[in-house]
Amino acid sequence: SKTEALANALKVTPAYIMGWEEAQPSESLKLRPVTRKRFKMLGTISCGEPIFSEEDYDSYIDASADIDADFCLTAKGDSMIGARINDGDIIFIKKQSVVNNGEIAAVGIGDEFTLKYWYYYPDKQKLVLTPANPAFDPLVFTGPELNDICCIGKAVCFMSNL
Repeated sequence: SKTEALANALKVTPAYIMGWEEAQPSESLKLRPVTRKRFKMLGTISCGEPIFSEEDYDSYIDASADIDADFCLTAKGDSMIGARINDGDIIFIKKQSVVNNGEIAAVGIGDEFTLKYWYYYPDKQKLVLTPANPAFDPLVFTGPELNDICCIGKAVCFMSNL
């Protein structure tokens, strides 16, 4: 029956679902507390053309302590909408100077910053930063242009308003 299926899914008895008995603690039901952590908000990052980020060292974002990140940034623009990153979303960044091809990276280009898919080809001395929106062209850097580029970190999570 539907009541039995629901009871099994919730790990209670059908009688409990119907309100005929008190719930008995389930051995298999393990609850854990939600823990939160404060992440430093460092300003905005472009999801479009690279922009200068206004650094905001006095703000923090409270989010799940399970997020393995060092800081967060606010997305600005719509070049990453295909990756489900929208204008105004909070992007959590794990600081690292190298990311794997195909990962989303926060990238410094001179004193400007952008968020894109990272593709680096060392044999060709070529970096391609690819948006997740076909309305935007990839950013391609080769040879000496690479001297002005640095990977700030990997995007590991995002938080959005509905």
